[in-house]
Amino acid sequence: MKTNNMTSRLFLITFCFGLLSVGAMSASLVSNNKIRVPVRKTVVGRQLFAAGKSDYVIVVSPAASTSEVTAANELQSCLKEMSGITLPIKKDYINKGKHIFVGYNNWVAALTKAKKPDSKDERYTYCNVGGDIFIYGGSIRGTLYGVYSFLEHEMGCRWYTPTATVIPKRSSWSFTRLNRSEAPGIAKRNILYFEAKDPVWAAHNLCNEGWSSVSNEYGGLESYFGAHTSGLYVPASEFFQGHPEYFSLINGKRDSDAQLCLSNPEVLRICIDRIKKAIIENPNCWVYDMSQNDNQKPCQCEHCQALAKKYGGESGVWVWFVNQVAEAIEKEFPDKYIGTFAYQYSRRPPVGIAPRQNVVIRLCSIECCFVHSLDACPQNKSFIDDIIQWSKIAPHLYIWDYVVAYSQYLAPFPNFNVLQSNIQTFQKHHAIGIMEEAQYQSRGGELAELRAYLLAKLLWNPFCDANAVVDDFINGYYGSAAKAMRQYFDLLQSIVKPDTHLTIYPKADDPIFTDDFIKKGSALFEKAKKDCVDEETLSRIERASLAMLYLKCMRNKEASKRDGTYQELLRIAKCYNVQINEGTDLTKFQNEMNNENNN
Repeated sequence: MKTNNMTSRLFLITFCFGLLSVGAMSASLVSNNKIRVPVRKTVVGRQLFAAGKSDYVIVVSPAASTSEVTAANELQSCLKEMSGITLPIKKDYINKGKHIFVGYNNWVAALTKAKKPDSKDERYTYCNVGGDIFIYGGSIRGTLYGVYSFLEHEMGCRWYTPTATVIPKRSSWSFTRLNRSEAPGIAKRNILYFEAKDPVWAAHNLCNEGWSSVSNEYGGLESYFGAHTSGLYVPASEFFQGHPEYFSLINGKRDSDAQLCLSNPEVLRICIDRIKKAIIENPNCWVYDMSQNDNQKPCQCEHCQALAKKYGGESGVWVWFVNQVAEAIEKEFPDKYIGTFAYQYSRRPPVGIAPRQNVVIRLCSIECCFVHSLDACPQNKSFIDDIIQWSKIAPHLYIWDYVVAYSQYLAPFPNFNVLQSNIQTFQKHHAIGIMEEAQYQSRGGELAELRAYLLAKLLWNPFCDANAVVDDFINGYYGSAAKAMRQYFDLLQSIVKPDTHLTIYPKADDPIFTDDFIKKGSALFEKAKKDCVDEETLSRIERASLAMLYLKCMRNKEASKRDGTYQELLRIAKCYNVQINEGTDLTKFQNEMNNENNN
């Protein structure tokens, strides 16, 4: 399962080069949300369609997978919306006319000489042989990704958010030569933004994993089952009264609100039995978590501490325990994996012990500075040391990364400049998967739509032109207000200095958020609003402007109530039921603001 480091070589054709399509187009580009992107000139060549006519048919095999049928249907639908022409979909090959073959089949094999991909292979190819076009890959998602990439790179389609799609209007489209093949840079790709959890958006943007597994006509989403599952498998409410010895010994007393006593053989037996039950009840996951609760209270009993001493620390105790779980699970479920955290007190790699082949180590970056690259910031040296060592002993390394400020979802978080380099670092150290934990509870997070879209592109191709992706999104999503929004984006990144360090728990009064930054940022949002020509774009700008409104409210609460800033924040936030931070919803936020005023 380990991702081959050479996959990065497949990205010589990057996203930005893909934007330079050989396709022809004319007329203006429109979408269901009035998004516009640049129009390219016609290139004379083989015509897919022109003047309301086409000689092409879409061909799928009678044995095509569900997602390949979906891919053919969406290709037909998008081409119709572009041109007004409905290309027929055929399930048999007629040796005349022109064809778009969707999915690998005997015809593709005969005409391209390509070998059949494995069904799980997510790489795709689209190419032409003469006038015929071939789009194929693994039958689960590879072919689907090929069709979406063809529509994106050649036709200019975009799926910015679940409700913001670009389908260009064209009177003709021609091509001379098609030849694009890509494989994912990261095998498991999960973006935990509220809107990015939409499985249809995920499919269109080549993300294959969600918080929960999904079966659908788009090839579905895989999932990593659970997190902090000690309390799920051995809950204190069920066991503590009768068996306090199952739980951590802390300062001479068993603590129900801590960790498990991993050296207790009965704890091991219960966990094995209950993970087996979880696999049976949730069969579509690829890995099942057996990890520490979200606290830093490992067991201090003599047996657990002897294991910690033997294996170089608390991570060694966990690997020792999880290896036994994984060995028991492997006998009944040989295709499943058992995962555990390398997180906080268990982040440092063990010595004298290594995870089994069916164990996944989920390494968390929670303590890091997130405005400087992981491999360049002195504050991140210990994390880099840890990932280097884990990559040497873990057969499967999975990254739990963080891309928002958890103490204040709405506040600016200037981390765009490090997203690409950090993902490249994870890939360099053989990460098979990355989950980007973000604002998963509501819309309204700071530049959430842009960050989710960019992350999707980077997880697929860590070496794409990230700046071109940002430009494309801002121009397409913010339309007439794009200039001011790009200026705000650049302003936001400019506040990071060499001596600036931010974890995921910054505060509104952090020195990085100067009065000058807030003044300039607020002015740019006002300019963006004035530049809006439709209500949908205005609503997007207002959501983004929550960043400045929030900073003003937090830095001077009484003034924000007097000048209307607080009321404006509430007006916008209520439209989307915005979550203020991980533990504060809008009602709690209002109560806290009102209570401070009363006090």
